[in-house]
Amino acid sequence: MADSRTMILQMLAEGKITVEESERLLKALNKEDEVRENSKASSKASNGQSPNINVFPNIPFLEATKIGLNIRDIAQTIHQTVHQTIKQVEPGRRELKEKMKEFGNWMEDVVETMAAELTNHNGLPIDSMSVDFIVPAPKNVEKIKTFIIENIYGEIRVNEGPSFKLLVNGQVGKHIIGEMQSSEWFSNNAIKSIDDKLYIGFNDNASIKAIIDLNLTLPAGSRLVCKTINSAVRIKGNFEIETVKTISGNIRIDEANITDSDIESVNGVVQLDGIKNIKTQIKSTSGDIFIRRCGLNKVKINSVNGDVYVGESKLSLETEINAVTTAGDISVEKLEGPWKSVEATSRKGEIIVDWKGNSTPANGQRVNIKSGGEGAILYAESVSGNIKFH
Repeated sequence: MADSRTMILQMLAEGKITVEESERLLKALNKEDEVRENSKASSKASNGQSPNINVFPNIPFLEATKIGLNIRDIAQTIHQTVHQTIKQVEPGRRELKEKMKEFGNWMEDVVETMAAELTNHNGLPIDSMSVDFIVPAPKNVEKIKTFIIENIYGEIRVNEGPSFKLLVNGQVGKHIIGEMQSSEWFSNNAIKSIDDKLYIGFNDNASIKAIIDLNLTLPAGSRLVCKTINSAVRIKGNFEIETVKTISGNIRIDEANITDSDIESVNGVVQLDGIKNIKTQIKSTSGDIFIRRCGLNKVKINSVNGDVYVGESKLSLETEINAVTTAGDISVEKLEGPWKSVEATSRKGEIIVDWKGNSTPANGQRVNIKSGGEGAILYAESVSGNIKFH
């Protein structure tokens, strides 16, 4: 933690943050130190150094995982503390806000790593074994149109490729696999084909004690449904997105087609990049939403506390953008092309609208600004935040 404290003090010395802002960040780091000490104490107890304390009774792997999830709650608290600090930075200091967000995300990742370590016993999860294997392609997989991928705690990564390929790595309870080969166990328990749909992984109803990542390669045009709880979902390729949901993990989608899709994260960041056509609704409770280098059709964005950024994208005469957040900032900038309507609403956050348009001098000090299609509507509302047009 010494490096992070040095970073904060250096930012303070350079005048990039105020004393109050530095105190908030240091306070968040102190919480992280407390978590680390508690983690060490729990580890000693599980090693038998404190025989009167039974930290992992009866089902050690499951109990250790629960403790790890509690630590992840603290990780989210750290993220939210930094986020609230950002809100108090002067509105014009956008570059600093972005740097502080990166710093907050880095701190959250550190605590996430600590949470994962809490499921370990001498470096390995209790009652488990490491697995790293390739799953044999299911029979008639070339006929599958929709892939439904669920993973309780691990990441889901999907990339475009010529054919089906699934790599699984992580930790699994030894008693679950038994005498079977890891790939055989996974194929028997985590792969199921129904009609033209292939189900992969374990949902939250499964009693499987495992922390695994799923790395999947699929042909272009495949339809995807991805769900996880605490980990990230990353998709890159020419896919049809039906549903992507996570509670506290981040979502990143590149190059896919998002039409009438269901994209939602409670606490994680949602990032869409290089999407040819977006016609959907995106939801997040406290995570930020970023849309860059995309083709925008009809986009509805809802976030309670997170910021919303829509930029560097192409519009058309059918483009409708509706962004709503309670306490977050909304930035709409560097957009090209005509549009039908743009609406941005934030009760407490700042709204910034900045993109290319035609301006011509008028009588007196007036300037006529023209952007969008004939009869286009631009609506911006903030109860207590600033509204800026550039």
